[in-house]
Amino acid sequence: METTRYDIQHLTMHVVDEERTRVFYEKVLGLVDVSSDDEHIDYAFRKDEAPFLTMLLKGKAQSVAQTGLYHVALLFPNAAELASLLHRLLTLQVPVGAGDHTVSEALYINDFEGNGIELYHDRDPKGWQWTDGQVTMGTSEVDADALLSKKEYDWTGFPIGMKIGHLHFMGNDLDVADHFFLEFLQMDLVTDMRPGASFYSNNHYHHHHAVNLWQSQHSELRHLDEAGIVSWQVIVDEKYFSLLATRAKDMPGLMENTNDQIDIVDPMGSLLTIIHD
Repeated sequence: METTRYDIQHLTMHVVDEERTRVFYEKVLGLVDVSSDDEHIDYAFRKDEAPFLTMLLKGKAQSVAQTGLYHVALLFPNAAELASLLHRLLTLQVPVGAGDHTVSEALYINDFEGNGIELYHDRDPKGWQWTDGQVTMGTSEVDADALLSKKEYDWTGFPIGMKIGHLHFMGNDLDVADHFFLEFLQMDLVTDMRPGASFYSNNHYHHHHAVNLWQSQHSELRHLDEAGIVSWQVIVDEKYFSLLATRAKDMPGLMENTNDQIDIVDPMGSLLTIIHD
């Protein structure tokens, strides 16, 4: 789907342990608490920016295996910025996974409650390989020394230009997920790994979303009062919003459909809010 705009603007999660959440997101990663009370913490990349992540406090521990978020992926503007954070994580002895996905270089970490976080930078899109609408995305080792050699300064916090690059979900039915992302959101299937996973995007990006069944095929849908994803929000252009508002009328899980906002339950059981610019 070619749109003027498709930006993943915000993610809301339930967490169990406020103290450990603050240590990880503030002391380790360096996110900024821009608003908080006894019920929530709003995190921004920088103190002068709007929050992109809300942690709802006092969540319950997960009672059963369930669908939800596989990882949130934070997109860095370049490799040098990512290298600075990698150096910091290694200095703090944080366990770090990594993958060279051809279109990007990615680091993988988990917070203290097991929520996955991808930290990545994109390679030049001119070098991405496309065949019949499918983009080539492999997984090979990241040359950590080469990446670290691009570090220009020690980590002092997130740079200007950060954003949520994609959200990768754990689902329990790929047919339902494909219908939601391909038929309702009108995205393109850019990597087909069925029966295990599907990757979706707009605007010829390598992927904005993915759903996999690798660990969750027999899981229950999200229990929203328990630890994990609660909701996510995207902002789109007005023309695309009008198309989605029409298509939403026939979708299960529709909660609200007005001139300014669509609220709909996604295939994992979390709430998607769509607004327009």
